[in-house]
Amino acid sequence: MSKNKQDLGPYRRKQFQTYFQFSLIAICFVIIFVLFYACTGSSKNDIDYTDAKVIQMDEPADDSPVVVFETNKGTFKAVLFPDEAPNYCKFFTGLVEKGYYDGTYVSMVQDGVYFIGGTKQADGQTTSDTDTTTIEAEYSKNLWPLKGALCAYTQEQGHLFSKKKVSNSYLLFVDNYDLTEEEQAELDSKLADSNNIPEDITDAFEKYGGVLNFSQQYTVFGQVYDGLDIYDEICGADVADSETLKPREDIQFTKVYMSTYGENKNSNAFAGSADSSEVSESAVDSADTSSDLSLRLHGVRLSRPPAKAVCLHIPAQENSFPRCKT
Repeated sequence: MSKNKQDLGPYRRKQFQTYFQFSLIAICFVIIFVLFYACTGSSKNDIDYTDAKVIQMDEPADDSPVVVFETNKGTFKAVLFPDEAPNYCKFFTGLVEKGYYDGTYVSMVQDGVYFIGGTKQADGQTTSDTDTTTIEAEYSKNLWPLKGALCAYTQEQGHLFSKKKVSNSYLLFVDNYDLTEEEQAELDSKLADSNNIPEDITDAFEKYGGVLNFSQQYTVFGQVYDGLDIYDEICGADVADSETLKPREDIQFTKVYMSTYGENKNSNAFAGSADSSEVSESAVDSADTSSDLSLRLHGVRLSRPPAKAVCLHIPAQENSFPRCKT
């Protein structure tokens, strides 16, 4: 019996060595793969901003597509940018032409930050007739989350080794977040150390307002230019509670349809007369200096928390939206 054990000893040692070697090789492959994914994934959305332009505030050509949102509060209009976000614009236009957004709701309002629209239920829940198609996120160096930016709600999809950001049928409308003087000074200092962000872009946020930390987080594909009084009313709507952010009174898109800028001109909106102080009165409401978030503009971070509500950019789950602290 002991002899048999002695005879099996060398075999078992050799077998163990073989398993050990294969395990080491497998672990090395996993480490290499993870590092490769991390490196390629982190640079996937890197964009050279040196020649970026803020085209949202340039008056469009007469044949530029415009989407008209008729709501129970009034009407506002947005010009689309199919050259900058071709895939999502095609997807969105198709839904509009089918009447998909007629009768949909504004399901969340974060005062001074954003509102979510285009949901089939007033509470934002998915229904059997919700379009669940996803389009790979499109980021343009010429479109920014300025006040009035029309965005597709965007979230991460996939598993560890094949994550990607995708946009869906939900719409995110950007409001205005005002920096304090101290925050603006800190941001200016950090932007001065950045060589690839044109001054025109930072000036645009200062002039027109917007939400800096939405930059390159959502597919921006349009800009509201007409009916801003109605837009501001929706942005400042009362909510039932701070958890769901559901409007206290239903806000509904009664009819949404496509047109052209030539049929819906408003040259004054692009005359450069807009001012961040005029853009949104609702943006200067309640503050919370206890937030532990930082504003982010393409890697430029403010070490101090913003003085108002700013969205937590949490990897979204199904039926979830950006959560914000107020």
